[in-house]
Amino acid sequence: MSEWRFIVLAATVLATPLAAAEPRLEKLWQTEATLKVPESVLYDAARKVLYVSNIDGTQPWENDGVGSIGRLDLDGNIIEVDWVDGLNGPKGMALAGDRLYVTDNDAVVTIDIEKGAIIDRLPVPDAGNINDISLGEDGVLYVTDSKKGLVHELADGEFTTLVDGLTALNGVLYSDGELFFVADGGLHLVGDDGAYTTLASGIEGRVDGVERIDADSWLVSCWKGPVFHVTRDGEVTLLDDESGTIVAADMGYDPVNRIAFFPGFWENTVAAYRLVID
Repeated sequence: MSEWRFIVLAATVLATPLAAAEPRLEKLWQTEATLKVPESVLYDAARKVLYVSNIDGTQPWENDGVGSIGRLDLDGNIIEVDWVDGLNGPKGMALAGDRLYVTDNDAVVTIDIEKGAIIDRLPVPDAGNINDISLGEDGVLYVTDSKKGLVHELADGEFTTLVDGLTALNGVLYSDGELFFVADGGLHLVGDDGAYTTLASGIEGRVDGVERIDADSWLVSCWKGPVFHVTRDGEVTLLDDESGTIVAADMGYDPVNRIAFFPGFWENTVAAYRLVID
């Protein structure tokens, strides 16, 4: 090969942009299978623990009084399976100071974290299946009713419906002044007037949990197992690894270390994965 042809080829190779690496999940640990149908995980950075909602039993929406909240350390060791008991079908959780808020089929339950005890139970009017919850500004809570397809705002003990007419509604997330929910295979953003915009669609596997990675990207977990990386411009990437072999349900997330915590539901486990974005 002549010298000039070598130089041209080398220059062409150097000028060709490298393909961007796909985001991926790397497994860190998995608990023993001693939890009780875990549906949701919540990360508590201040206390360095994970809260896990245990539905317990085969009827997730039955008011049977056997549900509980468990606690794990950040290495996947189970501190207590039944830290707080006396719940029905606990699912989504939100944290505000020393209060843990839990959706419990038809009510929002308040737990005093220092006491490890239920201190309030607020029924949701005309509840269907109250599922997820997220903390907004000034103590406002956002709650989803999956059966009726509603997103509620809870402020000063009163519920106000913000969005209705949804199908396959599950997770809700308030983050950096924006309110999101996952429903009907998509990630949606709620506007000031209650109307919503679909940011991404085509997320398969029964959307469940949603957590924010940065200003323009999110993780979405699905009850049937798959986990997706979703961007504001509508790009949906399947994170295809072991997370797709178990029920992912409503994940927790450590945004500093980019670690997601997936409840295994029928497997009675929680697994931790690090999100890697090269």
